Amino acid sequence: MTPSEATTGADGPADRAAEWRVVAYVATLLLGTVATVLAGLTWDLVPPGNGPWLGLPFLAAALVAAEQLRIRYRRGSDVDAITLFEAVLAPLLFTFPPHVVVVTVAISQAITAVLRRTVWIKAAFNISMWSLAAGVGSLVLGLLVRESGATLESLGFLVIALAAVAVVNNTAFTVVLAISGRQSLTSVLRGLAPIIVPGWIGGWLVNLLMGLLFVLADAGHPIAVVLFPMPLVVLHLAYRGYASARTDRRRLTGLRAAVTALSEPLRPFDAIDDYLCEVVRGFESRAAALVVLDETGEYDTYLLAPPASTAEERQTTPLERTLANASEPTRVAATDGHPLAAKLADAGWRECLCAPLVDEHRRLGVLIVYDRTGLEGTATADLVVLEALARETAHTLARGRLFESVLEERRKLDQIVSTTSDGIFTLGEDGSVLSWNSACEQITGLTEAAVLGQRDTMQCLEARTTAGSRVDFSGWAADPALPHDIVITTLRGAHRRLSCSTSPAADVDGRSETLVVVARDITPVEEHEELREQLSRLAEAQAAQRLVVDHLQKAVAPEPPEIEGADLAVNYVASDPSSPTGGDLYDWHLLPSGELHLAVVDVLGHGVAATKAALTVVHTLRFIAVEGTPLDRVVARADSLLSAQDSDLVATVVVARYNPATGDLRVASGGHPPALVVGADGEVTQIAATGGAIGWPAVGSDNVVTVRLRIHESLVLYTDGLIEARKDILEGMDSLVRHASEVAYLPAHRLAEELVDRALSGADRRDDSLALVLRRTRVRARPERMRWCSDPADAAAVKSARRGLLEWLTNEGRAADDPLLVASELLANAVNVARDSVVLTAELLDGLVVLEVSDDGPGDANLDSRGRRLPDADSEAGRGLFLVRCLSEQVTILSTTEGTVIRCSVAARRRSAATDGASAGRLVGPGR
Repeated sequence: MTPSEATTGADGPADRAAEWRVVAYVATLLLGTVATVLAGLTWDLVPPGNGPWLGLPFLAAALVAAEQLRIRYRRGSDVDAITLFEAVLAPLLFTFPPHVVVVTVAISQAITAVLRRTVWIKAAFNISMWSLAAGVGSLVLGLLVRESGATLESLGFLVIALAAVAVVNNTAFTVVLAISGRQSLTSVLRGLAPIIVPGWIGGWLVNLLMGLLFVLADAGHPIAVVLFPMPLVVLHLAYRGYASARTDRRRLTGLRAAVTALSEPLRPFDAIDDYLCEVVRGFESRAAALVVLDETGEYDTYLLAPPASTAEERQTTPLERTLANASEPTRVAATDGHPLAAKLADAGWRECLCAPLVDEHRRLGVLIVYDRTGLEGTATADLVVLEALARETAHTLARGRLFESVLEERRKLDQIVSTTSDGIFTLGEDGSVLSWNSACEQITGLTEAAVLGQRDTMQCLEARTTAGSRVDFSGWAADPALPHDIVITTLRGAHRRLSCSTSPAADVDGRSETLVVVARDITPVEEHEELREQLSRLAEAQAAQRLVVDHLQKAVAPEPPEIEGADLAVNYVASDPSSPTGGDLYDWHLLPSGELHLAVVDVLGHGVAATKAALTVVHTLRFIAVEGTPLDRVVARADSLLSAQDSDLVATVVVARYNPATGDLRVASGGHPPALVVGADGEVTQIAATGGAIGWPAVGSDNVVTVRLRIHESLVLYTDGLIEARKDILEGMDSLVRHASEVAYLPAHRLAEELVDRALSGADRRDDSLALVLRRTRVRARPERMRWCSDPADAAAVKSARRGLLEWLTNEGRAADDPLLVASELLANAVNVARDSVVLTAELLDGLVVLEVSDDGPGDANLDSRGRRLPDADSEAGRGLFLVRCLSEQVTILSTTEGTVIRCSVAARRRSAATDGASAGRLVGPGR
């Protein structure tokens, strides 16, 4: 036996110290070797044999061959080997003196080290150990032998000499393992115990018999030396066969044990620990890992590495994730050129075997075995066994998952039955109750324990039809036609009406049947019928009220003026959501002078009554403005006219005149919060126009403030609801100025919305809130005709065409609802049949929006006849074209094999503030 690959690395200070101890030990062995040589020369010992010196090179070559023809096995991280070196050493001891034996053995070991490329310290140990053992054996034989020749006595002394060689060899081997592994001799011998009999003693006996054979052959004729390699080769093949057979038997035994361990429990994952233990034991490996793909597509890894007896569930490493994607069984060694060799070494493993877990072409994971030990077998055979084990493992895991899914479905079914509001119970063939869910308990008042196994349960509940006839559930097997609606009397005496559905079901073996009854309590439906009627009447009343409110909103919202160079918008939120109008009102009107009249009014009060008063004020202000009253006298003049009609009316007003051509703006106030001028850069200026409110003493404007709006500057008129929402007026004013500065870049309608939204955010809505924005814009010509081309496969392009139509109609001041709906229906139909192009054009002609949609589809000769009447309820075609005809003044269709063109004219109403406003008390003014 030889420690040909013992581990003596020097990765740290402790390892370097161990290496130096090994060096010192090797030096000691060399000194012992020199001592044996000197003793042999001093005592002039003569061997019993007298072979020719010509055979010495052949014996040396045979020693090298014996070292090469070996069977390796592992002990932990160390690699040991069984060789026939001692068999070849026997004729060398028997024929040549000690100094020749020692030199020949040393040379053969040196040649072996070169051929194997052994690390120098290992080579030095092998040379010194074998040289010392051979020298001791030669001395023992020389001291014992008394006569020459191959006599029975000399052969007995040779056996003693070979025993001395084995003792020295194995002792030196044990000591070097203790030194290199920093262990005691006792622990090393305990680890070597499994191989002492088959390895040391068995190997020595084989070598002894072969050695005696060689000696006898050598004594017969010198030519027998040439035949020495033949038995070596035969013995090597026998050893290899034994090792392979033993390994295969061990692997197959482990396969059966692992499959049995995993298959015994209903849930295979409960046996992962025992399963991996059997895998480790069967493959004599350092560790085994099971990597499983879960239902979410992630990997779960279970690793068992003795001496641990339980598997560690941990995150999957990159190496294991890569192995899990392997399509066939694979062996990877850290020393070969495999792409995963580096990852394997980084993970601290020497080698691994892996086999994919596949069940019916579905990948479930991978089974991995790390660092096999024991007698050397073939990797191909181990991979075959591992593949078979992986196949059985995949089948078992798939079966376990199926079992888990069945249990989960059963659990869900039990949960549904126990939590549903419908009563569910089952009856046997004799009418006895087999199951009774919690809903049945709630409906009837009878518990499950009280009814299970009873045949008269439904009789106790006085089950009857709606006409009062008794229903016999106990005889369902003879007459399964039970009524759908029954009436029962509960344990508390209440009458409940149940809607029942029944379904017979047979058991697994088909020998008996049960009746499943699902009973829904429809009593609450009847009880709530009157409430539904009341709710319907209330809904009709609310709809009528909403209609009145809609008409009122349209009445108080003025039509936007046709004016270039100005962008107008307004946003209004009433204090009471149920009454979407109040005392805050606005007005704009183009005066004969070309100036734009603007007014914002805040009448004391809320609701429809305040709206009526505010409407009177804005109409009075418009009348005065058209009359030509100077701006500084408008408030006082309005007060004199209004007080004659209603002396109790109190209102604050702000009135402005704007010249779109020059941007000149004049502002007069009657007790109203100061107007704001908001620059495009966020600079905010308050317009200090002051005066007394209508209905108060000192009514009238104290001054008229004149400013010139630059391009993109905005005038903001508002009511006190924006600054009093948080009770502190000064803080509210500062917040309004800050908000206006932050959102100055927004379009006019967005600016109005943001000012109101931010003022009311997190505050109590105690007063109406209104913001009117006038922004000076550049005068530009608006396009009268627009065109959009779209790719039918590009959904974003089609959406862009619809969005472009909406923006164009908005800029033209037209209501976009009907034209946009017509265009959307036509585009949807065109996209479905077009080959490469869909074109939408829009044009304003005599108050109509003329829409034209064309496509390059195959055409439809019957298209013009479609959509002229409402399609059937189950028809999936023709609804879009019917809607287009309903919303259009005129529709013309031309469809050929080259494509289709549909042209329709849709009424283009001018937008009003109410059209753009949000529902439920929120008005948003037009964009331009």
